[in-house]
Amino acid sequence: MDAPLRPLSSWSPFRLDALGLLTMLGAEEMSREIGSLSANTLVSWLSLLGGNVIPSNAFVDALHGFTLYNISDAIQSTSLAGWFSRWLLAQRTSQNTSLFIWSVRFQSRNRGLRAPAIGIVVNACITALPLLSGDYYGLAAALSMDLGVFVRAYLVAQNRSAIDRAAADTSIHSNELVRTIILLANGKATTVLAPRNVVVNCFLSPPKPVHPIYYGIARAIGWLAFVGFVVTIGQATLVVQMTIVVVTVLATVLTALGIGTEDNGVGKMLQVARLEHPNKNGRRGEAYAMLHLSKEEEETMVDWALFPQRRNKKWWDQYRAYQKFGSQTIDIDKNSSTEKESICMTSSSESTLIEKLPSKNAKV
Repeated sequence: MDAPLRPLSSWSPFRLDALGLLTMLGAEEMSREIGSLSANTLVSWLSLLGGNVIPSNAFVDALHGFTLYNISDAIQSTSLAGWFSRWLLAQRTSQNTSLFIWSVRFQSRNRGLRAPAIGIVVNACITALPLLSGDYYGLAAALSMDLGVFVRAYLVAQNRSAIDRAAADTSIHSNELVRTIILLANGKATTVLAPRNVVVNCFLSPPKPVHPIYYGIARAIGWLAFVGFVVTIGQATLVVQMTIVVVTVLATVLTALGIGTEDNGVGKMLQVARLEHPNKNGRRGEAYAMLHLSKEEEETMVDWALFPQRRNKKWWDQYRAYQKFGSQTIDIDKNSSTEKESICMTSSSESTLIEKLPSKNAKV
């Protein structure tokens, strides 16, 4: 049977033989967005630029320049998990005044089937185009692209599952909520409140897939798919090339801009709420005042050089002023790390705001 769209294969006013090399563009941005392990409900099942970061496993590599200060336990660490560093960068935090409150869900999150449905429809159409036009190089490119998408989905899912298991593990560390300050590689600081076991098992430890052999095999298949796509896309007809480029670039732009990305949690177990401090001058003293630190915790901050020495009376007077008049302070109940508990925020006017964390039946 003759291909009904075969005339399209002869329409080639120019060729893009080196097009496959362009697929490596945007690797840094895609490593940040994919490596944050946040779900995207629109384009997570579509082809993206920077495809080499998936089989190379670069999207989970640790990033340098981050420091976590666990104020509650007086512990400092510069070894953050790669996914958590990328998640922080992807949040586009304000200058020093963003507060993130993490908790562990009792019921797993169901993210729906919108992204897989979009991916199946779009990828099926792309695969059908070269098949109907008799473009076998284009068909090979489309199939390689589809295989790469499946490999990416599998590797990301394995890392999310590893985080879920780590978040549920309280065998060594308790789930008591702790205060942390994190200095980002871009110079910003952010405040994070999270259960102790989540800080240690998830934020400071890289995810460990339960089946490392299968994980390695999937990476090898991902390399074959990437190389096959690079080789065959340049030999495809112009119509197929342009179709793949338009879909890939569009999906990449949406991913880089965070459109469709869910920032309220990672995996099925971890959820997060974001608050902005009421004073948005960007001064770290305001953020520190929000934490309502004890005398011992303030001394720890001095030891870390996050606070100046006591003889800097001007800074300390301003810090006390933030505590007393300008800022709200956070009082943390010892067992406020679960969905049922709450975080009480009190101001100097003695008014109290209860910021409830999502309940079991709340939609996240």
